[in-house]
Amino acid sequence: MLAGKKLTLIIVSVIPALALILWEYFNGGVATHYPGADSSNLGLSNWWGLVTIPMLTWVALGLIEKRTAKEARDREASNNITLERNHFVAGLVFGLTAALLWELGQQEYLPYVMLSPWVLSLFLRIYLPETTMGFVLAMMVTFGAVLPIVFSVVIQTIGFVIYLIFNRGGKRLLTRLT
Repeated sequence: MLAGKKLTLIIVSVIPALALILWEYFNGGVATHYPGADSSNLGLSNWWGLVTIPMLTWVALGLIEKRTAKEARDREASNNITLERNHFVAGLVFGLTAALLWELGQQEYLPYVMLSPWVLSLFLRIYLPETTMGFVLAMMVTFGAVLPIVFSVVIQTIGFVIYLIFNRGGKRLLTRLT
């Protein structure tokens, strides 16, 4: 991908984080989120979103760029980005669902929603960077930018292991049996 396109996308990714910070700042102060919803824990301010969102975008675009170059195997195609839009939308839907359940006080359903990616990872690649971006952007208003990144890393790492074991391992086993 051309460096200019990458820089533009990174700058554009800051806009939602900056809009959230400005809205919070002028409406009572920037929120601080506490792990486990316990104020005795170290708090994570939404100000960190101005650092973590561009970093996440930079890492995600780098991974997408490597994947695109590996799939294309030619120099011209590696200057373009191939986004998995379905994975981005799925990350958005998943993040919005979790955030809405939390905001509406329906936390008893949240464990079921949070476990659903692991069921999907039996068949699908949930660990793509596009999924992470959609998930983090959708949950940013409710949980800030740092906690969704941590949730995403945990959920997607376990999903990656599940995908490797069941999907790829199952295909190898089936190949050996036939």
